[in-house]
Order: sequence, then C-alpha cells, then structure tokens
Amino acid sequence: MSDLTPHTTQTDAGQAPLWQKVSPWALVYFVVHFGVRFVRDGIFNLLPLGFVFVTQVENKLFWGQIAAAVAVSALLSYSVLYYRNFRFCISSDNEILLNKGVFKKERLTLKFERVQNVNIAEPFYFKPVTLVNCIFDAAGSAAQEAVLPGVTQGYAELMRKQIFAYKAQQQLEPDSEVETDEATEQSSLFISNKEIAKFGLMSNMAILALAAIAPLINVVADVLEKQLITKVEGFYEQELGLVASAALFAIFTMFVLVVLIAVLLSVGMSLIRFYNYQLYFKGKKFKRIAGLLERHQLSMSLDKVQSIVIKQNIIARLLKRFTVEFLQASSGGAMAGMAAKKNKQTLVLPVLNNEQVNSVCQWIYPWFNNSALAFKQAERALWYKNLVLYALLPSLLVAVFCYFNEFNYFISVGVLVVFAGLVTLSYQRYGYYLHEDDGRFYMVVRKGMIGVHYRVFELYKVQSASSESTYLMRRSGLKSLYIQLAHGFAFMPYIKEQDADFVIDFTLKQAESDTRSWM
Repeated sequence: MSDLTPHTTQTDAGQAPLWQKVSPWALVYFVVHFGVRFVRDGIFNLLPLGFVFVTQVENKLFWGQIAAAVAVSALLSYSVLYYRNFRFCISSDNEILLNKGVFKKERLTLKFERVQNVNIAEPFYFKPVTLVNCIFDAAGSAAQEAVLPGVTQGYAELMRKQIFAYKAQQQLEPDSEVETDEATEQSSLFISNKEIAKFGLMSNMAILALAAIAPLINVVADVLEKQLITKVEGFYEQELGLVASAALFAIFTMFVLVVLIAVLLSVGMSLIRFYNYQLYFKGKKFKRIAGLLERHQLSMSLDKVQSIVIKQNIIARLLKRFTVEFLQASSGGAMAGMAAKKNKQTLVLPVLNNEQVNSVCQWIYPWFNNSALAFKQAERALWYKNLVLYALLPSLLVAVFCYFNEFNYFISVGVLVVFAGLVTLSYQRYGYYLHEDDGRFYMVVRKGMIGVHYRVFELYKVQSASSESTYLMRRSGLKSLYIQLAHGFAFMPYIKEQDADFVIDFTLKQAESDTRSWM
C-alpha cells in the first residue's frame, strides 16, 4: 500500500478494523488547520494579553520573538502528535471510523447513510504532490464533519461513488450522485473575479475586520496620532494653509484610510474564498468549484436543499446584485446553521444579477421569476402598529430631548419622516406567495427594508407550521405565520386568520402525506 494512496478497506464481520494512516504530507494540513483555528478562535481570547504587551512591555522585539518561537514550536509539536495518532478505517458495516486526538483521544463513527455530502478540497500546498482533502459531512452538522487529509483525487472520487451508491441502494432510488447519464443536459454558471470583488463590498467582512481591532482601538489611535495624524496635520497646515481645521481633516483622512483598508481586506477575503467560481448542475446535482488558496469542490444533491435564500442588502442594491444560498438541513438550531456556513457546507452563489438569479433558480423551479410573483401582503394593521412603535414614539422622545436641551424641534420632525419611511418600506416588503407546479406545492416568503430577502421552499420539507397573535390581533381577526424548516424559518406577520389557518393546514398535510425523502 502506498502512503499517498490509501485503499478502501472492508473488514469481515467480527474482525477487528484494519486501521490506516494518511500520507505524511497530511502533516502540512494539520499545521495549517490548527494554525488557522488559533488565529480564528484563539487570537481574540489573547487580545487582552496583547493589549498589555503593547502598552506595558518595554523590550517588545525580544519578547515578541520569544512568544512567536514558543507558539510555532507548540503548533508544530501538537500537529506532529495529532498526525501520529490519526487513523481511519472503512468498516464492513459501511461506516467511516476515525481515531484522533492528542490529550483527549476520540473515535468518530460516521455511517454511510448519514453522509450528506462528500466534498473534495485541493489546498495550494497539496498541488505539487497532487493530493486533496476528502471531506464528509452529515446533515450539515460541523460537529459530525470528517476529513481525510492528503489522499489522492482518485481515492476521494472512489469514496464518493461508494457512499452514494450505498445510499441509493438503501433508498431504492436511482444513484443520482454518480454521473453516468451522459444524455442529461448540464447547466453551468461562471462568475468573474471582477464580480467576486463586488461581493467583498456587499458582504459584512469589512465590518468584521473593523470589529476585530476594536479591543485595541485605543492603542491603534495612539500609534496613529504619533506616527501619522501629526504628519498629516502638518501637511494640511503647510501645503494647503488649513490651520484651524488641520487636525479635523487629519482625523478624517485616517478614518477614510482605515475604512479603505477594511474594504480591501473584505475584497481580498472574498477573492480567496470564491476565486474562479464555477457552478454546474446535472442530474439533480450541484457541483461548485471555487477558491484561491484551496480549490474547494462542493457537491450537493437537489433533494438535500431545504430552501433557497435570495438576499440583497443596501450595497448590493446599489450594485444591482443578489446573493443566493442553497441551504441544507442543520441539526442543533441556529448555531449549527452558522457552523454549517463556516464549514462551507452551504452552497453560496455570491454575486448574481437579476437575470442570473432567475436562470439559476429555474434550473430547479422552472416557474420561478422573482419579478413576476403575485405576493399577498401583510394587513395594514402591521403598518399602523410599526408607525406608532418605531416612528412616532422615537420622534416624541427626540422632541422631549430637544425641549430640555434647547435644540431645534425640526430634528424630531426629521426623525419622524425618516423612521416612517423605513417602516413603510418594511411593511411593503412583507409578502408570501403559494405556487403549484406539476402537482408539487411551493411557497415564497419575502421581507426586507431597503434591501430584500426571499426564501423559497417546497411545502413537504416543512418541519412545523404554527401561528401566533396578540389580543388586539385576535380582535381584528389577524395572525402571524411561523414556518420552521430544517435550516432556518419563514415568518409572515399580520395576515388574515382564515389565510393563516389555511396555509398551516395545507402545509402540514403536504408534509405528512408526501413520502419523498429530503434528508
């Protein structure tokens, strides 16, 4: 057996598992993996220590080198021990077994039928030796994710075919994961890197970058004041003759510079994640390939998609672009859903124009056209309530503040106009749409304010449907509709009681009567 090409081991019943080691090149994966985890999770816990180091330690260069040497030595030692203890086995009971750990040894058992996706990632450091990471995930749960690092592409493809052939046999369904039907038409989508850069402007990565340095903002401000702001202030005074406002202009310049750096970081992170984006759809299966430092290949069966989310924030609206997410089942609630996104188990189409959104969604739902859906809006009582709570009351508070502080009362009028406009936009965005196509029933729920958010799903995949109402709502014959999915939920407030009851009864009927599997 070659170290670079592990074989699939099937032990006979009653025999002890035959454990295998991964390639020695997998040590590089463990070093990078634990290094990234430290930067992502541990560095925030060390920020207070870093603050003390920057403000209190005198010989920073010497002690900084000592700390870096200790950290690198600890990382390398832990990675070597983890690699030596890492073993895997494919048992005769159709299970993936992993033994791993250093101080705390653990065994992970992942049954074939629980594997939702088999994804292949090709990090840049494995390209010279033509190895990949084979990633198994179960029901979108990051806790159940298993990774075989440093295996050959052929072995990863063999594992994928073996697992999904077993799942197809167990479910007595055609093996949709093995692409054998050459007659099936393939649809594709390619997103240019110029468009990917726009996603960096649309996403909240720039805000996260600024939030990361927030605990050190005082230290950063002191350094900027000593090193940059004073020099910029002198430039404004000498070159432009702005003496009175030089300090203000200097601070504004530094603020713009920090925001610009954060935006550039956001764009860079987007390009690293989605570089050379390719998406294919064939035989009810998605295949996405993207990434700069790691070419990550994500496969997803159409049946596993719980809902499609189409969203557009303020920046995206200015750019006339949307982000589309195909969501799988997640266990453990909202935190599991966030972990699924973090571990790249959600299929994200980062930046699409309106025509591309309709085109991609029509691969799955031929009837879908987001500009031609006849939404039923919320009742006007929602608008009245939100006007009072979120526009009138805040403006009254501002008016009282202006009265006691002798400010202009027109400030409260401005607050009323702005908040009333936002409330009206939010009210107009709310809506739901039911659709029947070829005997299958779908629902689209819309919300938003300046931007917009759609959730599209098939009714038989709903886990529960319920309603809620206040005393005043009941007197007006209104209810708010709440639909729980395996990943996320849909909420539609202030609709007529008979409409809410109809949607709940009809949805539960579809969920209970349809025997198709969606997990």
